[in-house]
Amino acid sequence: MKPLYDFSTLVVDRTIAPRDGMVSAGLEEQYFDLGRRALELIHFSSVLCDKPHYPAILDLPCGHGRVLRYLRAHYGYAKITACDLDRDGVDFCAQQFGATPVYSQPSLGALNFDAQFDLIWVGSLVTHLDERRWLETIDCLVKWTKECGVIVFSTQGRTVTSLLARGRRNVAENIDKPALLEEFARRGFAYQRYFEATPEADYGFAATSPEWLMRQLQRYPDIILRAYLEEAWGMQDIVILYKKAGHFEPVLGVPERSANHSPADAPAVRGGLLRRFLGR
Repeated sequence: MKPLYDFSTLVVDRTIAPRDGMVSAGLEEQYFDLGRRALELIHFSSVLCDKPHYPAILDLPCGHGRVLRYLRAHYGYAKITACDLDRDGVDFCAQQFGATPVYSQPSLGALNFDAQFDLIWVGSLVTHLDERRWLETIDCLVKWTKECGVIVFSTQGRTVTSLLARGRRNVAENIDKPALLEEFARRGFAYQRYFEATPEADYGFAATSPEWLMRQLQRYPDIILRAYLEEAWGMQDIVILYKKAGHFEPVLGVPERSANHSPADAPAVRGGLLRRFLGR
């Protein structure tokens, strides 16, 4: 995909942290390209959602500032919160880019922020979570977003699963690929724990189809899907959401619920709503 905007004149701090595991020797420009691309997509979200300013921004997971450095350069006025399980990355973002540091938790539901955010950027997080934590994460993002705020997050969809199905090497070599593809074809969602991960530190590879993701968004009457962009951030897809209270009626029901909700609620909500529409 061609550049969406020209940020070539933007002055960006290109300092790389000594412990930044996202940088490969000789591929530094690829690292910076992905950071700049994220900024393009975030700026695109501001156009789609009519949000010229993002005064309060959350970067989760921030890593060592691959994207945050571009956010700081473009939104110099903003209060940017850097959040990650990697404490060294959080500390680096605070010291180098003036971010507000927050150490993350394995369960995002345990996190508490002082205030909500105008923009939440989430690059490569739900791409590594099982279904329960995937849904819990979206619940948290919606809760943490201000009214008329924006969420931009990445997923792994048809592009990555197509590469796996075609036998592409160097794409998720540390998972059970046949099992992942079988589940993805059957459900539209698939997760495989990395071979080196443990049940206690559960971390792996998650694939979501556009159709599966759309069904999950039915759970949120306050959330408008502004864009679903395939292959927009490297091989990953990008989802842009806009929060507006009570925008939708849950006429489609609630097909799937997270751990924070009771599945038994769905028929009651749907039935009650239909009775109201039909005057019964």
